[in-house]
Amino acid sequence: MVRNVMDMNAHYGGLNAAFLEERKSVWVMNVVPVRAHNTLPLILDRGFLGALHDWCEPFPTYPRTYDLLHANGLLSHLTSERCGLMELFIEMDRILRPEGWVVLSDKLGVIELARAHATQIRWDARVIDLQNGSDERLLCACKILVRSKSDHANDENSHGYARARAVNMP
Repeated sequence: MVRNVMDMNAHYGGLNAAFLEERKSVWVMNVVPVRAHNTLPLILDRGFLGALHDWCEPFPTYPRTYDLLHANGLLSHLTSERCGLMELFIEMDRILRPEGWVVLSDKLGVIELARAHATQIRWDARVIDLQNGSDERLLCACKILVRSKSDHANDENSHGYARARAVNMP
């Protein structure tokens, strides 16, 4: 079940609005990167929660807080920053719950690099072509629960993709 969601590049709070429109009972933290156009006042005016944050720094939250991390265009923005994508992925791994999901949308080259980083930190990651004629791609990744080899051998569906359709959102 998805309860806590973070939109890491919230723009105007569209993900939060989409959850509300679909009557999904989730708590969304809308984050606006400090070096992006400051849309936080607009997000707050809509009645949503939000914060400005520098993704080159740790996010001030407890570990394993979020069930879903989402970002549209954040990776391209960060490639020009002083920090690397691997540092961002390590921070995402820290705040994401085991069996939590990451959905990133960006340009093909950056998404392929992100998939390599996701694989290095042992996430089950797939790149999805949107097939709309653009170079935009989605990276969908699941932070798999660390299990012993004997448990893994007994469970052929130990990765999150077998349960992707079964994600229950109230």
